[in-house]
Amino acid sequence: MSDRVRLAALLAAAAVLFVAGIGRGALWDQDEAKYTQVAREILQTGDPITLHVNGVPWFVHPPLYMWLQAALGALFGFSEVTARIWSAVFGVIGVYATVLIGRMFFGAAPALLAGVVLATTFEYFALSRLAIFDVVLTAFMLLAFYAFLGAVRTGARRHRYWAALWVGLGILTKGPVALLLPGLVTAAYLAVRRVHPGGIRAWAGPAALAGILGVSWYALEFVRHGWEFVRIVIGYYTVTRFVGVVEGQAGPWWYYAPVFGIGAFPWTAFALAALPYHVRRRGEDGSLVVLLWMGITVLFYSLAGTKLPNYVLPAFPFAALAVAVMWHDAFAGRRAAARFVGLGFAGTTLALLAFAGEIAAFARVKYPVELVAVQRHLIIVAAGLAGCLALAAAAYVLRRPRAAFVIVAATTAVLAVWVIGATLPLIDAQRSVRPVARAIQAAVPPGGSFVGYRISDHQTLLYYSERRARWLDDPADVLAAVCGAGSVVLAGRPAEVASWMAQASSQAVVRARELAAYRDLIALEITRLGACPSAPGR
Repeated sequence: MSDRVRLAALLAAAAVLFVAGIGRGALWDQDEAKYTQVAREILQTGDPITLHVNGVPWFVHPPLYMWLQAALGALFGFSEVTARIWSAVFGVIGVYATVLIGRMFFGAAPALLAGVVLATTFEYFALSRLAIFDVVLTAFMLLAFYAFLGAVRTGARRHRYWAALWVGLGILTKGPVALLLPGLVTAAYLAVRRVHPGGIRAWAGPAALAGILGVSWYALEFVRHGWEFVRIVIGYYTVTRFVGVVEGQAGPWWYYAPVFGIGAFPWTAFALAALPYHVRRRGEDGSLVVLLWMGITVLFYSLAGTKLPNYVLPAFPFAALAVAVMWHDAFAGRRAAARFVGLGFAGTTLALLAFAGEIAAFARVKYPVELVAVQRHLIIVAAGLAGCLALAAAAYVLRRPRAAFVIVAATTAVLAVWVIGATLPLIDAQRSVRPVARAIQAAVPPGGSFVGYRISDHQTLLYYSERRARWLDDPADVLAAVCGAGSVVLAGRPAEVASWMAQASSQAVVRARELAAYRDLIALEITRLGACPSAPGR
């Protein structure tokens, strides 16, 4: 079988892994539902430049990902599939770009192994199935880095322009970080190796292309909205995101240690073992690039004030390369590599325990009700994963390293079958957002709005109801809305809504008609029956 056929088979398998069952489960708050709502409102407003949420200009991220979602939404309608499919597409592109970089530094066989490792790395697999754009950004970063290295090595003009194209599209996806992070790694690599990238004239045209693509949207929005746009998009959501904390998303300096514990599964222990292995080989270009990219990415985001698990996704393709090279050398009988792979298996039990523990801890805080509903099922899943990894360890001990590698990779496929086929439906059955949203949609005419009371900008409710929302936290403001309109649809948490009803009933005569009621979310039609105070609650 030729390398080309192997690569095609790898990309086809990655596509199946990322796409199968991608429409199962409602979109998640906040980001999935918010980005898809932005895409929907591109079509509703007819304005692809100034993005909107709930009818209000949204100055947070550039528009490329939402443009792609809107294009599919216009053709096929909005659904979980059309919202998420672009992440899967770029997930496959990211695997391909990782193989290209691997070929450049390590050869065809290790590069293909790296593609397998990346596609079966938990965080990369998971984000390739969600309607968020970190996988898209990562794919553009990898393509830009590959093209830049091609330009430096060959001097070919076309590589410079390809690099500029990918950088420009990356900026249009998530802003200046698309240039900043690969730029830091590239600068460090060139400085260590004392390589000159070429003269200013050689890069003037490509720089202009990247600028036109990347800066065009910012320039148009500046013309439209002036310095207020710059203050929010560049000042708050770019600079403050690094030097301060945005939207309460803080974390300690070691925040990304547990992120890698979960995200790199089932390769976590092998990734840790691969670090000293590549430190020993740092004189080789490939190992140096792996260490620089992983180290600079983690350091950069660890220093940032705002932290989220998906930020460090660009480190995982190079972790995959590190792991793949170590395994390939073990296949070739190199003792040092075989010893480090053995250390990886020794640490795999601890990695599985850490993976299960961190997932349980996260679910206990974020989704406590859903966790109770699926905890027995998750125990079965954990047992199955442990069985797969034990089988892989046995194969390695029996000196069948290739079989061991395949079994470790297949662990993610087993996990995917369980999660997609059973876990997601169990979790989704506990989520009330779609039936509550349908009730709101039936009660509120098109073009109308409902009141969301103390539910923190509930994006899934906004998206699935297809109605505008007024997010209110003050009880007096809700009563004023009822008094002003005569009748409103009110959504919120049952305890909060009951408390508001008790308070409102002491100030005005109102009637409530239940539209939908669940443990965590309720929707009522509130009608004013009598006079209201002139300044309710004030």
